[in-house]
Amino acid sequence: MLILGIDAGQTSTKSCLYNHEDGTFLLAKGPSIDHMLTDKGKFKSKLGIQQSIKNLLCQTTESMGEIRLAFVSISGIHKEHESLVASWILECLNVETIIIEGDVKANLAGASSGNKDGILVIAGGGSIAYCFNNNKEYVAGGYGHILGDEGSAYWIGLQAIKAAIKHTEYRGIPTKLTDEILHTFNDDSYWGIKKKIHGNYIDRSDISNLSVLVEKLANHGDTVSQNILRAAGSELGELVVSVIKQLENDGVIEDVNIVYPTGGAFNSHGWVLTSLKEKVEEYRTSFQINLPIYPPIIGTIILAGEVLNIEIKLNNIKYFNGGDLI
Repeated sequence: MLILGIDAGQTSTKSCLYNHEDGTFLLAKGPSIDHMLTDKGKFKSKLGIQQSIKNLLCQTTESMGEIRLAFVSISGIHKEHESLVASWILECLNVETIIIEGDVKANLAGASSGNKDGILVIAGGGSIAYCFNNNKEYVAGGYGHILGDEGSAYWIGLQAIKAAIKHTEYRGIPTKLTDEILHTFNDDSYWGIKKKIHGNYIDRSDISNLSVLVEKLANHGDTVSQNILRAAGSELGELVVSVIKQLENDGVIEDVNIVYPTGGAFNSHGWVLTSLKEKVEEYRTSFQINLPIYPPIIGTIILAGEVLNIEIKLNNIKYFNGGDLI
């Protein structure tokens, strides 16, 4: 029996083919997706999903039979787009059943190795906090890059650009970000970067990728970069505290005492993760921060196994400790 998992997000799209007979996993990566409320977003999302599948198929020379189930986890999915996403997959593969869900469920399943016993906080291209307890969902954030996504990699990159602009106009603290961002985007002024952003020559994934630069400069002593990352962790901590308050309001807080941080922004252990922990402990000291056991792409396979009522053989997957399998 073959199972397909797809984790489509705003930084990349990952796919996994699991063979239940021998317990083997094939993993591949493709481009990021975008919100599917525009034609451009649909085009980008189709490219990300299909390229990830094609990269996966390149790893096997065997004839691909019918896939029993595909579990697809997508950031920002809307119900009306599910059939469209399914059609993109069926153009590449023969799949009997396709299940499409938002990204929080696979993230939590992977992070907790299927236990789903804590509060998930995602900080990738976007940000959201989520808990499933007593058959009820508790959510904070998830409003996208215009209305929210505080603490996400995109938010970090955007704050970096804003801080650099302020530095150039003597409105902010001097920072190495100013020259480094110009170099990254191959421009000599922030008016030029403005034109590239508004002309879509610099997109959200490009801005999200600046979070890596911010982390590097923070570790080299750049005060502005350090402050941005601390602020990101604090914002993410506020999302977690919001979910805790919702659980308290329903009188079920005693069932939950773990926070699972997932997403690329948490690769900043010393700044973002530390600041998140401080914010949560400031509100409630009983919570512990557990790094995810598996990434979301493995979470899709775990959830597919639940649907099919089969045990997923995870012994062939290396222990996941805050990094990435591919």
